[in-house]
Amino acid sequence: MAGENQYFTSTLQAGEDLTTLQYHAIALDDGKLANNPEEASGILLNKPNTGQHLSLAYVGELKFAAGAAITKGAKLTVTTSGWFTSAGSVDGIVGEIKETVTSGSIATGLFFFPTARYETEFVDRSYTPTIAIIEGVGVALDDGKCADAGREAAGVSLSAISSGIAGNIGLHGVFPIRMDPTLVSSTGNELTVTTSGYFTLLTSGYVGVARALTNVGCNALGAAFFVGGAGGYLEA
Repeated sequence: MAGENQYFTSTLQAGEDLTTLQYHAIALDDGKLANNPEEASGILLNKPNTGQHLSLAYVGELKFAAGAAITKGAKLTVTTSGWFTSAGSVDGIVGEIKETVTSGSIATGLFFFPTARYETEFVDRSYTPTIAIIEGVGVALDDGKCADAGREAAGVSLSAISSGIAGNIGLHGVFPIRMDPTLVSSTGNELTVTTSGYFTLLTSGYVGVARALTNVGCNALGAAFFVGGAGGYLEA
């Protein structure tokens, strides 16, 4: 098996018993196992118990715990209990495996945490906002600001964009959307846009613009199919 190479680390307090979970993905906010690629901030290097020192590697060539059989060269994502698996077309990508491995084994890969990137399929265009815009929110074309309703949402910001600086927005296709800070969405839910461009669950009388392709947490990014305000539909 290939050894570990250079990597960057950080430290925090373990939020749960991790004595048997070395090389699993960890969330930075609570020091517990990550359950999806967005909350995964790195890989556990040691074996701490609750409250003990946790060593977290977040960039470099690292060992990881494979939760399924994975083929050499496959892109990697994170699933329940901090296991790593092959990324699908709409999964957040945190790394790439260097060797073929069986389920439950320890393998080596190249990683870049904490921000997972998504495999995307979409139509996009350049966009220069008049305010700072975070990643994954609906945007309006008329004033360069966040959309405040589904009908206004002509696109979704593909990254954080500074005011007056050109960036890219997705107009139609599959890409990450950001859920409202107070709500969650399940796979398959129909979505619209609310204040400040956040996505929310579609209810009667509003324009639907997207459908969730994964579960999405509060103020979190998740894959969705977006059709845009101009191509949306009215939920009767």
